[in-house]
Amino acid sequence: MQRALLCAVMVVLATRSAAADPPGFDPDAVYKIATGDGPHRGPDAAPITIVEWSDFSCRYCNRVNPTLEQLDRLYPGKVRWFYRHFPLDPDTTLAAEASLAAAAQGRFWPMHARLFAVHGQVDRPAVELIAADLGLDLNRFRAALDTGAYRAQVRADYEAAVALGVRSTPTFFINGRPVSGSLPLREFARIVDQELARAQAVPATAGRYEALVAAGRPAADTPDAAAAPFELDPATVYAIGLGLPGHATGPDDALVTIVEWSDFECPYCARNAPTIEAIRKDFAGQVRVIYRHLPLFFHAHADLAAEAGAEAAHQGKFWAFHDALFALGKVGRADLEAAGATAGLDLAQLRAALDDRRWREAVAADSAAGSIAGVTGTPTMFVNGQPVVGAVSYARLKPVVEAALTAARGLVARGVAPGDVYGVIMMAATEGEHGDPGRMPVMPSATLELGPTDREAAVVAACRGRDKDRADALAGKLAGAHHAAAAEACSAYGVDLVDP
Repeated sequence: MQRALLCAVMVVLATRSAAADPPGFDPDAVYKIATGDGPHRGPDAAPITIVEWSDFSCRYCNRVNPTLEQLDRLYPGKVRWFYRHFPLDPDTTLAAEASLAAAAQGRFWPMHARLFAVHGQVDRPAVELIAADLGLDLNRFRAALDTGAYRAQVRADYEAAVALGVRSTPTFFINGRPVSGSLPLREFARIVDQELARAQAVPATAGRYEALVAAGRPAADTPDAAAAPFELDPATVYAIGLGLPGHATGPDDALVTIVEWSDFECPYCARNAPTIEAIRKDFAGQVRVIYRHLPLFFHAHADLAAEAGAEAAHQGKFWAFHDALFALGKVGRADLEAAGATAGLDLAQLRAALDDRRWREAVAADSAAGSIAGVTGTPTMFVNGQPVVGAVSYARLKPVVEAALTAARGLVARGVAPGDVYGVIMMAATEGEHGDPGRMPVMPSATLELGPTDREAAVVAACRGRDKDRADALAGKLAGAHHAAAAEACSAYGVDLVDP
C-alpha cells in the first residue's frame, strides 16, 4: 500500500506503572466524581463540568493543554473546568502548592500557564519570580509556601484520585465520563456532544452537575481496554462545511467540492497544491476548491501564516496569496508580507492584522473543526465528503474526482439543481460540522432552519470572524439563554449583538 505523504500529528498516551490488571474506567459509564475545593472557572450552571487530575511536570498534561483550549473555544460558556492535583512524585509538591497560593490571590490560571510553560521544573526562587511577574502579594505568597498552607489540599486531591482508581495523568471526567491521556480533540468533543444532549433534561442551576453524576459509579471497576485509534474511512461520506468566508475558488454550483485542510508550512501541502490546481483547471466549472486551516503545532510559523491567509481572504485575495506563498516556499514574517505584496494586498492592513492577531481565533476554530472531523495531518482532502489523505498524485486524485462527478450528475438527472448537489450529499453524510454550523451547505430551496444550539454556535463563529452583520442576522432568531450565551461569547471578540 502506498504510504500517504503528509505532515502528521502523533498521539501518545501517558501511563503510570501499577499493579497487574488493576481496574479501569468504563468509557461509556458515568462516575460520581467530586469537583473538590480547588481552582475552577466557567459558569456554575454550565451543562458540562470537566474535572481534570493533572501534574505540571507531566509532558502529556502539557501536550493536551492546546486541545483543551480548542474545546473551550468551540463550546464557549458551556464548560466549567476543575483542576485537581495528582503529582507524579507525591513528595514534590512545590509547583502544585505555588499554584494554589496563586489561586488564593485570584491568579491560578495565569500561574497554571506559566508552570506548564516550564514543565513544572521550578525551585523556590523560580516560583517567587513567577509570582512577582504575575503581580502577586509576595509576602502572602511566601508565607503560604513557608507554612505549607496548601500541602494538605494537594495531598487530598492525590488521595481522592487514588481512591477512585486514577492511575495516569492527565485523567479527565466529563460530566463523570472518563477520558484518559492526551487524546485528540475529536474524542473530547464526541463525549461533550453526548453530554450536552444529556444535560438538556436537567435544570440549569448551580446543582446541575451534582444531579448529572448523582447515580454514577463510585470508582474504577472495569478492565482497561485501549480504544482503537480513529481513522478516516475512504468509503464514508463525512459532513464537511465550507470553512471561513473567502477561501473558495470555483463556482458555487460546481458538482464537486474539494475541501482541503492544509498548512502553509507543510512541505507535503506545497507538493499537493499543483495537483489540486491541475484538477481545478482540467475540470473547470465542475470543481470548487475550499481551503481550510490546520497549522500544525510543530511548525513554528504556521499559525501566523494561516492568519495572513485569513486576512488575504478578508481582502478578497486569498487564492492569489495562497499561490504566492507556496511559490516562495518560506513562511517567515517577511515572506508573508512579500507574498501579500505579490497578491496585491493592502500591506498596512495585513501588518495590522498580524500584529494584533486579528484572525487567531477564527483560524484556531477552523483547525479545531478539522481535528474533530478526524484530520490528523496535512494535507487531508474531502471530495464531496469522501476523504483523501496525504499529498497524492494527479493520477490518484483524478479518478476520485471523476467518480464524484459521475455520482453528482446522477443527482442532477433525478432533478437536483446543480447548486443543491453538495447540500444534498451533506444531508446524508455522517457526523457534523463543528467549526461553523452556519457554513454547512444546505439546499437553497429547502426550508431547513438551524436549531438553537447550532444557531448559537454559528453566531459565535461569525463573531470570531468579525462579521457583525452576519452575527446579527443569525442572532435575530435566537432568544433567551441561547441569545444571552451568544452575546457573552461575542463580547470577547469585540462584537455587541443587537438585542432580540
